[in-house]
Amino acid sequence: MRRYLFIDRDGTLIEEPPDTQQVDSCERLRLLPYVISTLRWAQKVGGYRLVMITNQDGLGTPSFPEKNFWSVQNLLIDIFSSEGVSWYAIHIDRSKESAPSPYRKPSPLFLLPYIESGIDRERSFVIGDRRTDMLLAQRIGLRGLWLPNPLHQRDPSLPNAVLVKDWRDIQFFLRSRLFFIEVERQTKETHIHLQMTLYGSGAVEVQTGIGFFDHMLTLLAFHAGWDFRLRAVGDLHVDVHHTIEDVAIVIGEALRRLLSDKRGLHRYGQAIQEQLLLPMDEALAFVAVDLSGRGLIKWNASFSEAPGNISPTLWRHFFETLAREAGITLHIWVRGKEAHHMIEAVFKGVGRALKAALQREEEDLILPSTKGAL
Repeated sequence: MRRYLFIDRDGTLIEEPPDTQQVDSCERLRLLPYVISTLRWAQKVGGYRLVMITNQDGLGTPSFPEKNFWSVQNLLIDIFSSEGVSWYAIHIDRSKESAPSPYRKPSPLFLLPYIESGIDRERSFVIGDRRTDMLLAQRIGLRGLWLPNPLHQRDPSLPNAVLVKDWRDIQFFLRSRLFFIEVERQTKETHIHLQMTLYGSGAVEVQTGIGFFDHMLTLLAFHAGWDFRLRAVGDLHVDVHHTIEDVAIVIGEALRRLLSDKRGLHRYGQAIQEQLLLPMDEALAFVAVDLSGRGLIKWNASFSEAPGNISPTLWRHFFETLAREAGITLHIWVRGKEAHHMIEAVFKGVGRALKAALQREEEDLILPSTKGAL
């Protein structure tokens, strides 16, 4: 499925003059802050196709001669091109608001071929500064990202519109959607629903019905830097095994799918704190991870107690299942006296190691393997 950004021009890519609301000379051309860096990132990291769709009222009439428009438009495209930003298509409607053509925004006619040819609806957006842009998004079933413009009032009541502050805010939003996933697993034993953003703020909400497990998952997700919301309903009247195992399956599946594109990833990560070790009171854990594509675990841990009345062997099973489903290599070593602290150190350590391994070099998107595959 292809990803598109359908982008307005005046007031969105470039500043809109308050006097004429037309950029009719090169001297009046001003790009909005962060627009080039964000669009370059969207193409390079997100694989977005950029489509400009703009109403240019009366273009070609004496009040708006062709030469006035094209001198600005050609310079604008040259500036983008010089910074590595290319346009998949540009659609211009010349009609006036008083006598609109069938193609004038918010009409979706220009964009129907893109919608009908297959589009990633969860990750494609309309970006603009007017209500007509948001109505266009609504009519083609996408969300709109609504930039502020002092010349046009924003309407926060439109259900498909996301109010953004600037292009830097747009990049943050696109990143959160690119690396967001929703996974649901339902069996006769469990029903699990996960919403997860790989590069988030550490906002975590967990409810499995197993208090100590909730605490450990919260630590894992927080230290990994994910936004993480998980709900699990399992056959706890039998025991906790099925719930813990199936949660590991769901998290592993989410990671595997989010890691379908490994270009630029650091790939390797360790729990880096105090000489690569993570202390938790008297307990000490070492965790290392490789986003290898091969599910493997090396486990060096022994617990003499069962905090939360959870069998100590279930923790190894949880991480074995997670590593297998995610396709990662995981080494875990921990020593201590208090099992609670030891298990907590492991979960924190895995989170920290994953956070390090999942970092991306977005200016150098090279697959981190000499084999050319992971």
